[in-house]
Amino acid sequence: MSLNINKTVLITGASGVLGRQVTNRFIDAGWDVTGLAYNRANKKHLIRCDLTNFDETDKTIREIQPHAIVHCAAERKPDVFEKDPKHSMFLNVEVTRHLAEFAAKENIFFILISTDYVFDGKNPPYKEDATPNPLQAYGKSKYEAELVTQKASKNHLILRVPLLYGEVENLDENAVTILLKNIKNTDTRAKMDDVQTRYPTYVGDVAEVCLQLCEQRIKQNRTEIHGIVHFSGTQKYTKFQMAILIASLFHLPIDHIERDQGSVSNANVQRPDNAALDSSKLSHDFGIHIDQVNFETTIRRCLESFL
Repeated sequence: MSLNINKTVLITGASGVLGRQVTNRFIDAGWDVTGLAYNRANKKHLIRCDLTNFDETDKTIREIQPHAIVHCAAERKPDVFEKDPKHSMFLNVEVTRHLAEFAAKENIFFILISTDYVFDGKNPPYKEDATPNPLQAYGKSKYEAELVTQKASKNHLILRVPLLYGEVENLDENAVTILLKNIKNTDTRAKMDDVQTRYPTYVGDVAEVCLQLCEQRIKQNRTEIHGIVHFSGTQKYTKFQMAILIASLFHLPIDHIERDQGSVSNANVQRPDNAALDSSKLSHDFGIHIDQVNFETTIRRCLESFL
């Protein structure tokens, strides 16, 4: 009987590429959903909240009384992070600390969305107990966010994911979809990295993982659903390979796309060469199986309206 009782979830960063999908998936599953946003809180199920204002955040959470919080909000673009490290660090670490501690005090199940960038990419694939060694400020901030989350409560869950992609409101919104913008701009040569291996992962699949984790933990009372878990797409591409694939899907010219096989040590922001995540714990230990989408099919659907 208890399995049919409505549960309430609060989603931060709910106006973002991942947050939108997480919000919609929980709504479809029959949960009572509230999404927090800041600049784009103009849609149903979204309310405006400045997460850096802790009094405002606490008031909002108390009013909603969620059973779970899925913390998607973060500055997740490494290059943007470096331009304003103080603000980015506060958002990624101190906001996470406050939410994790508040959730622990109120007995709310807390999921932190983290990243494969906590690893240096030298010894893939990485299991959950591998030692992090982030190369850039963004990765360091997410590792610190993991540490403050674990310190707040051992019952919280950290979900590490790699490069995400999905439906966007504009091409600049995502590191994969922006490739189409560069491809279409044939007047400018576009240098694309062909060294670093990425595992593009669809946000809809990540949303399904978040839903199943909350369903298992809250509705089925599986207290072992906590700690760190990995989820990743299995198809691997370099940035150059993704660009060539996208161009071929829409029969676009590629003469201006330049293959960059130079040393990544020359980049402004260091990224791991291959931070592949071992996702076997999700199925083996938690019994959660995701039928993942195909990258080629899904990226075509996500981009076709922007041609």
